[in-house]
Amino acid sequence: MPKGIPLTPEEQSQRRFEIVGIAKNIFKEKGFQGTAMREIAEAVGMGKSSLYESFKTKDEILVFALEEEVLQLIEQSQGIAGLDLPPDIRLKQMMQIYLKFMQTNNTLFLWLSVEVHGLNAESQKRLQEKRYAYQDIVRSIIEEGISKSFFRKVNALNAARLLINSMLSILYTSRPTGSAEEMWDEAIEIFCNGIKM
Repeated sequence: MPKGIPLTPEEQSQRRFEIVGIAKNIFKEKGFQGTAMREIAEAVGMGKSSLYESFKTKDEILVFALEEEVLQLIEQSQGIAGLDLPPDIRLKQMMQIYLKFMQTNNTLFLWLSVEVHGLNAESQKRLQEKRYAYQDIVRSIIEEGISKSFFRKVNALNAARLLINSMLSILYTSRPTGSAEEMWDEAIEIFCNGIKM
């Protein structure tokens, strides 16, 4: 697009997604800290000042990428939560979606685990809000399961955290006992039914 012609909101949105897609590849290759905004601008084919019109910092690029992915997960999970199925079945379906989400975005989440403390407070808050929104959907299914006697009475938020965080030990284990899907099926079975005879 020629210089001086303002972008429409649709074009601005398209440009942001284009920048994020290219930046994610550079982050993957060079690491988040090892990537300069100049390199992203060059890879996208724009000047640094044009890049700053879309994103002022690398933090913003990383947060935008993560937010977009998590929003899709939240939307899919809300759809499952609204189904007319028993709570344990919906919880299993929701966790299958989460497994696919984590497998697709494992690089993003590795960055996040390493870089999160280096992000500014506003970026950390935005990501925390999305994480809490997802936790609350899982928690609501567990609470419903408790109220309908599918699950025993427990702290539903703590149970949601444990379930969500158990995915990390499955995806990043150095001692797999099967495929990620097989290990997750067993983990959700243990979660729902326990290990007591």
